[in-house]
Amino acid sequence: MESINLKIMSRKQEIWGKHEGKTSEITRLRGGYCSLGMQSITGGWLIQYEKANELAGELSLGLTTDNQSIAEAQVYQTGRSSVLHILPAMPPKPIVFRNSKKISIRQHQSLRIYLAVPLYIQLYYKQVESDNLLCEFETERLSDTWFGEPDSGTPAFTVGSRFALQAKELAAQPHEIIVPVNILNNSSQLLDLQRLLVRVDLMNIYLVNHQLIADLGTIEFKGQGHTGQLNFATDKTIHGATPHQIAKSRIASNRTILGHSFHVIKQITQL
Repeated sequence: MESINLKIMSRKQEIWGKHEGKTSEITRLRGGYCSLGMQSITGGWLIQYEKANELAGELSLGLTTDNQSIAEAQVYQTGRSSVLHILPAMPPKPIVFRNSKKISIRQHQSLRIYLAVPLYIQLYYKQVESDNLLCEFETERLSDTWFGEPDSGTPAFTVGSRFALQAKELAAQPHEIIVPVNILNNSSQLLDLQRLLVRVDLMNIYLVNHQLIADLGTIEFKGQGHTGQLNFATDKTIHGATPHQIAKSRIASNRTILGHSFHVIKQITQL
């Protein structure tokens, strides 16, 4: 797809952020199953999206002069600015983790797990503000699901049952964001986990040693049917002493909120 003179920049700190477009060059971005071509034109941008048949082995950004590579591009009229900001984003809905193993948390104990969530790619012109969002693209299709009761639940995406107890054991793909989650059992019951809702749409994204990592989400279980606290924060052991935030959460929110995060618990035993 790319021409032979494509100049590749694969390190993530060179991908995310501000880019100055030139009318003589096409910027190509590849990640997951997403392939983008972007070209600055007089008064706007040409953006072409293609869904790849194979998973990309890395996130890569390159420059080419092959105009034929975006012959089917969509035109975005934005004004005179040739600045384009490329940023990662969380999926636009919460995600549901479906536990396929035995995870039991005793009362007043906590467990930290790590999940992997495919990122979205957002393109902003001129500056990073909601009104300047041109478009966004998924890097991997997630299946829709419903969390909770039919009449009072939450639309979400499912990320399956993959998890790890250590971030390095997760083996996250280049197009995935690592999501650390603390599950806190603040009840007098044994928590046997089956389905967990994680509000990734409320999480900021950070760059740590070339890896995208979300806020640490602490999810409180206060007993079946009870509302627990959800807290989003950085953690020195995960994000470092001076976290490098690269993208804000989709939805601005307090860092601590209330919500229902557990559903269809296999067994809750009074101890």
